[in-house]
This record gives sequence, C-alpha cells and structure tokens, in this order.
Amino acid sequence: MDLRHLRYVVAAARNGSFSAAGHELNVRQPIISKRIREIEDELGVFLFDRSTAGARLTPTGEEFVVGARRIVDAFQRLSDRAKASGAGKTGRIAVGFYKSMSSGCFRAALKSFREKFPGVEVELMEASYIELKAGIMSGAIDLAIVLGDTGKTELLDSMALWSAQLFVALPEDHPLAEKSNIYWPELKGERFLISHDDPGPDIRNVLLRHLAGPSDHPEIVMRQLSRESILSEVGSGQGIGLQCEGASGGAVQGVVFRPVHDGNGGIRLGYIACWRPDNTNPVLKNFFDMLRCAD
Repeated sequence: MDLRHLRYVVAAARNGSFSAAGHELNVRQPIISKRIREIEDELGVFLFDRSTAGARLTPTGEEFVVGARRIVDAFQRLSDRAKASGAGKTGRIAVGFYKSMSSGCFRAALKSFREKFPGVEVELMEASYIELKAGIMSGAIDLAIVLGDTGKTELLDSMALWSAQLFVALPEDHPLAEKSNIYWPELKGERFLISHDDPGPDIRNVLLRHLAGPSDHPEIVMRQLSRESILSEVGSGQGIGLQCEGASGGAVQGVVFRPVHDGNGGIRLGYIACWRPDNTNPVLKNFFDMLRCAD
C-alpha cells in the first residue's frame, strides 16, 4: 500500500464511483478498481460495496477513509511547503546594513517583500562593514546592503542598487543655512564632525576627494558617536556634518539640512547589495527582485 492507493480510496469515497474517481484523477477506471482491490486484499476487508449504481463505503471503509484522508492532506501540505520553500516563498533570510543607515528605498523594499512573502522570516542585523562582511563569509548573514561601488566587496558577489543624495547638516544659525544648495568651495575651512561608525569612513573619503586642495583646509573630527549624537553636536555649534538622504529626513532641533552640489549637480552616493557567491538560500532571488523594484 502506498500514497497512490490512498488517493484512489479517498477519490472513490468522495465521488461515490470508481469511474468518477478515475475521471477526477485522470486515471482509467479499471486501474482505480484494481488498486483498491489490492488494498482490500492486503487488509483482508472490504472498503466498498460495489453495485451498478456505484461504490459505497462499508462501515470499515468509512473508518479507513478518515485516516486515509488525513494522510493524503498532510502529504499535500508537506509537498506545498517544500515547493514554497524551494521557490523562496517560505524560510528565512538574514539581511545586514549599517547602524546609521535609514534609506527610504531599503525600507520600502523591505515592506514590500514582507507583504508579498509573509511566510519568510526576515532577520535584520545592524553592524559595521567589517562585521557585515565577516557575517556573510561565516554564513550568519545572507545579504548586506552597504555604501560603495560593486568593486568594494572582495570575494563577494555584489549588485548596484539605488543612490542617495548627500546633505550637509548645519547649525540653524550658520551663514550657509539660508542657501537652498551648498557647493563644495563654500565648505572650505569648515569643521566636519564624522562618525567612526559606517558609513562615516566612506563619507570622509568623499569629503577628502572634494576638499583635498592646499587651500581647502577642512578640519575633520572623527567621533565614536551615533548619527543622532553627531547631529546633536552640530545643533550645539560644534561643527557641521555630512549625511545621506534618508538619514536627513527627521527633524533635529537646531539643525538644517541642505543638499551638496558640484558643477554637475547634486552629489549622490551609491548603495550595493553583497552576498557570498555560493549562497544557495532560495529566498535570496526574491529579495533581489524586490530590491531592484525599489531602485
């Protein structure tokens, strides 16, 4: 006796006829009849009373079909779950990102993914780039979203995502606070407060690329502070800061945000997704698709 035999019994009981069961299962009626007879011979009991009007369950058959239906339904649920898991519709994915990252694109993609794939558990991890890369290499993290170009992640596959506008955070009484856009030459000689936490080092490199001339004289102060604490220092007049779009979205007392421009327009910094090339988690593909839609 196997699962196929049980399916035939359940279908015959549901339809009250071997021929109707065969039609439902797309199997010839003699095969249905033969397989059910095999079960009866194996058990030494009759499950159906046969007549020209059809097939009716015996009392023993009624009891048997209750258990058979449970087994068939349980196997179908198991099969459906396995297919869903293989298609990345159920399971788990661990996604890492910078502690200070608050990208609207990332949040939108995450919300859409959770709505479309409620059977997938998404575990979020905030960490530095070094910690995120180590997590990916160890298998603790499936995917990390970081600031930078695709060539940044050695030994990892990567995919370019969206970009974010760069803003300067100014004390509200700063002379530049009245301007709608800020250009790099206007920031010469300023005191910049940058967090040691990622993406602080990346933003510092951007700053140095644009203000590296002998006459620029930027003062760069690296602090072991969170984004919120850096902005609090800016509001108290201790210097100015640079923030990515999204991180500048919330109101901070005493601080105004202005987009940074060069001769080609606003400065934008790119984000990438990175992962181990041998990661076989089927959920990854569906998460990639959602990230692309958020671009």
